[in-house]
Formats: sequence, structure tokens, C-alpha cells
Amino acid sequence: MEFCTRRELVNQTGHDVYEWALVVQKELLDNALDAAEEAEIAPRVSIAVNGRSIVIQDNGPGIPAKTIEGILDYSIRVSSREAYVSPTRGAQGNALKTILPMAYVLEERHGDNAAGETIIEAAGVAHHIRFSVDHIRQEPRIEHARAPSTVVYGTRITVELPLLWDGRYDEYDLLDGNRDRFLELAESYAWLNPHLTLNVSWNGEQVIDIKASNPAWRKWLPTWPTSAHWYDKSSLRRYMAAHIANRDSITVREFISEFRGMTATARQKLVLAETGASHVSLHSYFGLRTVNTANIVSLLASLQKHTSTHFSWIVSRDSRYG
Repeated sequence: MEFCTRRELVNQTGHDVYEWALVVQKELLDNALDAAEEAEIAPRVSIAVNGRSIVIQDNGPGIPAKTIEGILDYSIRVSSREAYVSPTRGAQGNALKTILPMAYVLEERHGDNAAGETIIEAAGVAHHIRFSVDHIRQEPRIEHARAPSTVVYGTRITVELPLLWDGRYDEYDLLDGNRDRFLELAESYAWLNPHLTLNVSWNGEQVIDIKASNPAWRKWLPTWPTSAHWYDKSSLRRYMAAHIANRDSITVREFISEFRGMTATARQKLVLAETGASHVSLHSYFGLRTVNTANIVSLLASLQKHTSTHFSWIVSRDSRYG
């Protein structure tokens, strides 16, 4: 239920309910940019506000059906990327998990009838996701229906934001009430991402139409290898634990091979010899019952010793808003 009440969802998003329209826009725009960039495509994104709905469409490879199934599993909070350190914003993998319950929470005053629907379209399929709550079991109730869609390439997501009512004042339209900030935020993405082509319409009127000034521009991608020099003992412990939780059979050698500068077999052997981790599972090295802090410190020191501190990257977009 940590996603299913106003207080909990405010904690999850880090923003008050009055800013949820901006949260939806920011998270979906980030996802759209990530999808296109990881496919090495200059991103083209359209945003349409129609009444109380936000529709965001991108030209990426399209969100896989398997990923959507994972998003709908509220027994899983984060992926291993939650602990991944990089020069970009943090990535908990919870963006859509926080967006899906928003309409339900805004309709919560209707009791058992409260529900919200989000539509995710990709690969010719429209996933209609109805979010409500089983109040007896105290858990989300997810209804997932599929229908044909005209969206064959890229992803289109439609999010409905009902009127906000707190019992004291008139109902508040989260989109109209944030119109100026919404458009300012959208425009800032174009300033910070010169490879982005962005179109925004508001109730049928085109209000932003920006062409990419440099379609070939690139920045750090989350798929690039992380550097051991960005970790301390605490953050490496979290990263190792996240890998074990998601890939229990992974070895220490497989784990270190994912770090920048550690693809060479010879270098991997040096680290494994220094740490006594040859042919050892990551879980055993980490500690089966209690955390083996000495092993973590040793592994971090060896990784940093055998990799370079230098790395060139293009500054990532600033994800702050408001």
C-alpha cells in the first residue's frame, strides 16, 4: 500500500500532490529520452494535454510487454539499477509505478469505486491498466486489458489526472493550475538536450514546436559501464546486494566485468587474485548470513587500483524542476 495513499505517494515522488502533473511530465519525458538515446536515435517527443489527460509519445524502440508486466508487480520495488552510481540522475525504476496509482489516489474520496486508468501503447498493442485497491487485503488491484493500437514504433502513454479535492476548497485542476510551469519545464528539456525535437500541444493548440539543433549530440547513457571510482564502501555494498537480489547465481568475476576498465580477462584475474575471489559466487563473497565488510573494502580497493580515474562524458540533463 506504500503507493496507494496520498501521503505515501508524496513520499515516493518527493513532491506534493499539487505538482503531480509536473512529476508525470518529467518522469515520462526522462523515459522517452532514455529509450531513444539507448537505441542511438535522436529523440522526437510529442506531448499533448487534452482536458485532464497527458499524452506523451516518443520514437524509441517501444517499451517491451515484459517490462510492463514487471511494472505492474508491486511486490518488487526496485531493480539493481537503483544502486548503480553514474553521473546521471538516480534510477530506482519506480517512475511508472508511482504514476499508475495517481488517478486512484486523486479519486480516493469515492471509496470502493475509486480507480484510475493509464494506457501504454507500443508494438501495436494498447495496454489498458486500471488501478484500484483491495481494501480487505490492503494491496493494489491491477486490471490489465490488451487491445490493438496504431502505435507500432515508439511508445505512447496516456495518463489521466482527475480533479483534486481536499475537502476544504473547490476542486483543483492539476494541469490548468500548472500550465505555465508545465510549459516552462518542457521547454527547458530542449535547452538541455540539443538533440531533442519536441512538440507540445494544449487542448488542440500547438504551443511549443522545437527542432533539434544538434541531432548528433550525445551524453552519458545509463547502459555505459559504471566506474569503481564513483563508489565508496557503503554504495558498493548496496550495489552488490542489488545484484545478488536480482541475479543470485552471479560470480564475483561477472560482477567486476561490468565496471569500466574491467572487460580485459588479465585485469579481472589480477583483481580476483588480490581479493581471493576466483571462482567465488558474489553472494558467498558478500556474506551469506552477515555482510563481510572486509571483502567489500578489499574488492573496492582492488577495482580502483586497476582502473583509471579519468573518464570523459557529456554533462547530463538537469532533472530538477520547480
